[in-house]
Amino acid sequence: MNRFLVVFAVLVLAALNAAGWWWFNRPVPVELSFNEPFPSVSFAPFRRGQGPITKIYPTSDQIAEDMKSLVGVARGVRTYTAREGLDVVPVLGRKYGIEVTHSAWLGQKTAINDAEVEALIKAANAYPDVIKRVIVGNEVLLRQDLPPEQLIAYIRKVKAAVKQPVSYADVWAFWLKYPEVAKEVDFLTIHILPYWEDEPIGVDGAAKHIVAIYQRMAKEFGKPILIGEAGWPTRGRSRGPAVADMENAARFVRTLALVSKENGFDYNVVEAFDQPWKAFLEGTVGAKWGVVDENRRVKYAMSGPVEPSPDWPRHAAAAVLVGSALAFALMWRRSDRYGLKGGLLVLVLAQLAGLFITWQAVNALAMAYDGLEDAWAWARIALHAALSVTLAWAASLQFRREPGEVNWPWAEKLMPIYGFAAIVVGATLLVHGRYRDIPPIEFLTPCIGLTLYALGRMAVQGKAWDEAFAIGRLFGGDGFAMARRFVIGLGLSALAAPLSEAWALSRGDDFITSHPLWSDRIPLLVRALWENQEMVVWAAMVVVMILPFWAEARLQSRRAAR
Repeated sequence: MNRFLVVFAVLVLAALNAAGWWWFNRPVPVELSFNEPFPSVSFAPFRRGQGPITKIYPTSDQIAEDMKSLVGVARGVRTYTAREGLDVVPVLGRKYGIEVTHSAWLGQKTAINDAEVEALIKAANAYPDVIKRVIVGNEVLLRQDLPPEQLIAYIRKVKAAVKQPVSYADVWAFWLKYPEVAKEVDFLTIHILPYWEDEPIGVDGAAKHIVAIYQRMAKEFGKPILIGEAGWPTRGRSRGPAVADMENAARFVRTLALVSKENGFDYNVVEAFDQPWKAFLEGTVGAKWGVVDENRRVKYAMSGPVEPSPDWPRHAAAAVLVGSALAFALMWRRSDRYGLKGGLLVLVLAQLAGLFITWQAVNALAMAYDGLEDAWAWARIALHAALSVTLAWAASLQFRREPGEVNWPWAEKLMPIYGFAAIVVGATLLVHGRYRDIPPIEFLTPCIGLTLYALGRMAVQGKAWDEAFAIGRLFGGDGFAMARRFVIGLGLSALAAPLSEAWALSRGDDFITSHPLWSDRIPLLVRALWENQEMVVWAAMVVVMILPFWAEARLQSRRAAR
């Protein structure tokens, strides 16, 4: 394979790499359009490294900057606490002409609850021109932080002390479970989040769901209603048909605005800004509900096409540069040692390495929400890069006309690490998968890259499939003793992935209430096994990862039989 052909092949593969980034990130038409300010948006302006867990709160200047940025975007904001620095919100609301729905955060600690309620009362009485309504507690019953009678006592205390209408905020289903709370409030603040329903609802069914829930609650309680939270995440794991991405988020928020205007609904979009700290509690998806990201960049407009990833040109450039540099480093001086088949396979593996390293790095860093998570992300990036480069490097030695020797005991340890990680992922998804990220992007190289490498060993070196794939002989090793155990573990992990969706659905209180008969539940549980396409892809990747361990087990059995 001469140098001219190497250069030509690298350029073609680089172009395909860049074209792939463009194709999957090209603007997506969204026919819905709504160009009016939101009535209200959730306002919790935490930046990276800030949050109630670390007790590091936004400064007054940061809060002022964020409030100012909402002028023309929203007519009002909804807070979740009257303390923690947000006591300045009413002043800023008056300055910028933004109405405030102010709140007291209630939890398990009485002293904090008392302080929140007192701060709320003080603010409501001091700024009646800005604070138009107040909310006492958010999802307290959902979290089971307080019994309803204690919650009611706080509501009554606030009602007796302020002139504004008073409410409590929770998921719509919890108003039905605790109707006694509805008797105490002036208006109901209900959360309608199709993504988080026990039976997740895709964005296409969102409009019908919003209208049905609103009408049901209005008929049940006969009081004014504020849709206190309605939104869609832009990144994170899928839940059944509910896919978290930029297109669906834009489509949902535009749908919410249009449906609410058509039906006269009062609503609040959750939320103004991404809150990185929430990833600690809810995984990546919990941190990605904002219409503005943590760097204060607007994610999507309310009309026109939606860009899945505006930064894709930089990512594409990085992928192409890494892949091309690796290709030239491996083959430029030794191009004459390769036949066409072997040389092309090395170049493909090198370009895939650039693609997979970049894709995984972008994903891992987007998931990180503080310094410790950054370190963990870089550790995973380093491992993924090490395996990607090792596969391409080993191929550059083995796929020559006269194969070079590969004897790297250290490299033989890389794939078992990923095998063990896949087994752990399967267990965590099954036991508590609601907030667990589904990790296909983290396993691109050990699944796709390794498979291509092994197929190359078959095609170029003429190895039998089990010799080519065997986990303990990929880089000159002499076996992996735990291969059979990993086959079993990975097999169970592959089964656990789709089962986790059905298992989570079967335990939902609302699901059980809505479908009391098993004859109704079973078809829905069966559908849940395959409805989440991201989970199906992950299960398929785990099955592919079984092959190297199965091949090793076959070789061991053959050796033992001799």
